[in-house]
Amino acid sequence: MSDKDILKLFSERDAGAVSELQKKYGNYCRTVAFNILGSAEDAEECVNDAYLKVWNSSSPDNVSDLKKYVAAVVRNIAINRFKEQRRMKRCPGGEAESATDAENVAAPEPDVIDRLTVSALISEYLHSLPKEKRQIFVARYYYDASIQEIAGKLGIPEGTVNSSLGRIRKGLREFLAKEGIDV
Repeated sequence: MSDKDILKLFSERDAGAVSELQKKYGNYCRTVAFNILGSAEDAEECVNDAYLKVWNSSSPDNVSDLKKYVAAVVRNIAINRFKEQRRMKRCPGGEAESATDAENVAAPEPDVIDRLTVSALISEYLHSLPKEKRQIFVARYYYDASIQEIAGKLGIPEGTVNSSLGRIRKGLREFLAKEGIDV
């Protein structure tokens, strides 16, 4: 089912809209949430919250790219959940904080949130690439494979690997810039 059809189902408040969204982007959304939270259960719960938020949104008709929209909702919910989990770890017992308690608890470190956000964005970008391009990038930058090893494993010329990596890096920089991340 196309994104346009799914958005139409949401506009019509058809209960099948959520299941169609889940079929099309469920795995992707869980990956985005898992990369931030590191827990499959938390990621699943986060994705379900995102589906509810999309369902309750007042204007799904204004969405131009459903995948990016849903990923952004999931990412924001996951980051908020991550912050909440960190706050709960610093304030054992799970009690509500008073104003004076809140002053004594250190704020979440911005670097941690920034790293998680960038990680989720990179994951989002990599999922948008064709399989072979994603394999090249992951082999090079996650597994530290040499250009020769990648070319041999994928059965493509070394020059193709080099040029692909250059284009992928350029595309990633542009994608991150659009998301407000300066690299």
